[in-house]
Amino acid sequence: MRLRYKVEPEVKALGLHSIVVAEVSGVEIRIQDDQLEPLKQEAVETVLRLSEADLAANPVLEGYRKLVQKIGRSAKKFPPAAETLLRQVHRINCLPRINTAVDCYNIAVVHHFLALGVHDMAKLQGDMVTFRFSPGGEPFVAVGSDIEKRTQPGDYLYADQAQVLAWLDSKDSDRVKLSLDTRDFVIVIQGTDLTPREYNWAAAEEACRLIQRFCGGTYEIAAID
Repeated sequence: MRLRYKVEPEVKALGLHSIVVAEVSGVEIRIQDDQLEPLKQEAVETVLRLSEADLAANPVLEGYRKLVQKIGRSAKKFPPAAETLLRQVHRINCLPRINTAVDCYNIAVVHHFLALGVHDMAKLQGDMVTFRFSPGGEPFVAVGSDIEKRTQPGDYLYADQAQVLAWLDSKDSDRVKLSLDTRDFVIVIQGTDLTPREYNWAAAEEACRLIQRFCGGTYEIAAID
């Protein structure tokens, strides 16, 4: 693996002890691929079969909500990233077209209900990613936003050596998102205390295989202790 990873004890104690990462290298990302569209449509149909009750009762999504509530934060303000995507699909009746890499891993999100943090390795600072609690006051701009917010003490997150990459498994940093220029990136799946490592690994494997099929490149998956 090109990056090093460290999980602080308090994060493990919170229940995040089944973290899986995948490093993807040498990809060529495009706006779209016509052969990907049928797979996206199948994912949409899967989402549209889910009712509000299904979303509320889903054990993976509920695991994320409980983690956020466990540290005293609002699950409404910081909903699970997967739930945000699922509700967007319900609202617009399609899987958003971002680019071939993002569209591929969004399919895996739909199938597994997990938050997949995905970050351009060329935009990272240093070679260490640390899973830790925030001391508070760390700046963060979420994907799709231009508003800088600040973390609170005790928020769980992961960061490189200079910036927060993902916050409460609800939001990813806009500063390290994928683009058509991205060649190498990392996928992070923290999961919850309710998702075993094998489940998180399967989601990473599905995302990587789809990305390799439509973007090329190679990948390596690892469990982080």
